[in-house]
Amino acid sequence: MKKIIRKLTSYLSFFKKLSLVQQLIVVLCFVGLLLVAVLMPIVDYNLTSIVDKQMYETLTISQYSIIYNNTMPYRQEKEVYHIIYDTSNNTFTEYNIGKVQTVYDFYSYLFRDDLYRIIQTDQDVIKNKGEYQSDTYYYIIKRMNNTSKYLISLVDSDYSASLIASLRNQIIYIQYGFFIIFALVMILWVLTLISPLKKIKNYIDNIKERKDSDLIINREDEIGIVSKALVEMKEDLDKQESIKEEMIHNISHDLKTPIALIQTYAQSIKDDVYPYGDKDSSIDVILENADRLEHKVKSFLYLNRLDYLQGEGNEIGSFAIKELIEKIVLQMDLMKPDIHLKTELEDVQFDGDEEHWRVAIENIIENASRYAKGLIQITLKDGYLEIYNDGENIDEATLPYLFDPYVKGVKGQFGLGLSIVSKIASMFQYSVTAKNHDIGVSFIFQKKK
Repeated sequence: MKKIIRKLTSYLSFFKKLSLVQQLIVVLCFVGLLLVAVLMPIVDYNLTSIVDKQMYETLTISQYSIIYNNTMPYRQEKEVYHIIYDTSNNTFTEYNIGKVQTVYDFYSYLFRDDLYRIIQTDQDVIKNKGEYQSDTYYYIIKRMNNTSKYLISLVDSDYSASLIASLRNQIIYIQYGFFIIFALVMILWVLTLISPLKKIKNYIDNIKERKDSDLIINREDEIGIVSKALVEMKEDLDKQESIKEEMIHNISHDLKTPIALIQTYAQSIKDDVYPYGDKDSSIDVILENADRLEHKVKSFLYLNRLDYLQGEGNEIGSFAIKELIEKIVLQMDLMKPDIHLKTELEDVQFDGDEEHWRVAIENIIENASRYAKGLIQITLKDGYLEIYNDGENIDEATLPYLFDPYVKGVKGQFGLGLSIVSKIASMFQYSVTAKNHDIGVSFIFQKKK
């Protein structure tokens, strides 16, 4: 059994290596062999059964004139022989066969056993066929109107053989005509599949080689769906590539300034020159820029870590977010005593990891604290978190791109904070949006439906 499975597996692997046209040719050849090996014997069997029934019906009809009219017909062009056997004198009394010897030959080689059986039993009719001189004969033995006489009617199989051959040829012509039409339709259908598939392959090759290419396939089936998905994927890749290039440009620009300052001030201190008048003040500038550099690098690494976590598809738990917000508000009260933090918090659960949500909420509140005039209000409901500040509105042109990397507001610092917030929310199946009010701005988290 294992050997058979291995062989089938090897044949299947070989079949998969063929092109679609070659696969179709193999399938059509297999179907053709199946028609010859399986279908034709079934057709022959059914034809034989039908013709046998027809032959017996012919014999039955031919017996009516003898039984009811009591007349023996003459020999016809299609020879149907009739023999009457009388049990009272144990002899064949009438027949339309030329020689009596032929009657006894038929009796000896064909119907003797059946004639004996019908006489000995209560049967009225026996139908059968047998061989005589290399020919097949159909015969019916019937009791004649409850008398001692029995009518034996015979016909040779020349008619049935020619009928079967004629029907078989017609079926073969119809069958293979249909098969040829089916094969042509299948070949044309496969050719219609190959053309768009080649276009898709060329399109993918151009994507790999970073060449500009268009893919236009006007189909609504699975191939059309795949082609549209590829075009959308290409657009996403182009967009990601553009974002990546812009990100690299922004990172290099943002890192260059603090690094240059650190190098310049360090060289000045080495040369006993203090740009800020004394050693400590100059070193403070170096430390400040080092802190900025460290914060930017940490933010960038955290952003990349979120991309990795999103791809992992880890199981998402839930936690009581009210306690987390209360801790953050307590810390901000100490750090920003000039800003009033007002809260309306319900005791609800949020999906996700507490530490990631801490980063997101702290980033929003820290961002709000730079713009707020005196109030930050936090509202928490089931599946809903809003952080409002009474600062200036966000520029309407910037609003749609606010959560993209390196998009900064007027008082923005690194351009990564809100991008981190967006990724955290998306990772836990929440959306985050910014909304301008007549006075102030709200950042709203909502559970996706």
